Amino acid sequence: MNRTRQPASFFVAKNMNKQVVQQSVICILGGMGPQASARLLKLLVDKAAREFGAKNDDEFPEIIVDSVPVPDFISDSKNVTKVKEELIKRVKLLDKFNPSCFGIACNTAHILLSDLQQVTKTPFVSIVDEIAEEIKASGFNKVGLLASPTTIATNLFGDRLSQSEIEIIVPTDDQTGKVEGVIRRVLAGRQSNKDGKLLATVADSLIKNGAQGIILGCTELPLIFPKNFPMPVFDSLEILAKALLNISYN
Repeated sequence: MNRTRQPASFFVAKNMNKQVVQQSVICILGGMGPQASARLLKLLVDKAAREFGAKNDDEFPEIIVDSVPVPDFISDSKNVTKVKEELIKRVKLLDKFNPSCFGIACNTAHILLSDLQQVTKTPFVSIVDEIAEEIKASGFNKVGLLASPTTIATNLFGDRLSQSEIEIIVPTDDQTGKVEGVIRRVLAGRQSNKDGKLLATVADSLIKNGAQGIILGCTELPLIFPKNFPMPVFDSLEILAKALLNISYN
């Protein structure tokens, strides 16, 4: 398949004394969950204006978000095969738009990243890789992880961060169950301030065990995690948005 094409849009804008060129399409696999996908879209638009100087409609990146209603696999891996089959279909569909990159607005779904990458030549931006680079740049060697039970059980972050000599501290099984409860309440639109305090309590316990910062390793967690948490926080959606825009504009 010939991937060379004339850009759908092309412009040059000035931002902090540098030229910014936008000539690509960003495709997002979303719906896991929908609220996080909506936040990612807002982050992309806000960052395009604030950090890349976009002012007019045609200066913002072309973004296609597919909110895919997949079976639940937050804590039970029995649906993973069904999820993989559905996401592969969506990648093949979105590939027709000839995007410059794919993003997945879900940490847990990254356990399927290698399978999805096999069906397209378009690169996926890995949340896990990008977070690893952010932590490495921060100079930390031990971080805490708040994530879904499936993400923790598959050691998704641990395997990657160990390559950068970064140790992961995970919550107890009981704490992970409580984090899952928060995730599910966010998905259902029933979260409250108590949920933010609960997450902060779990994060505090990881800090006491030596974590120098906290990974919000589920895209629902930044929607409720306290903004005033006193230690460094790695917001997976913020980091993904920045990486996607760097590709789109550069």
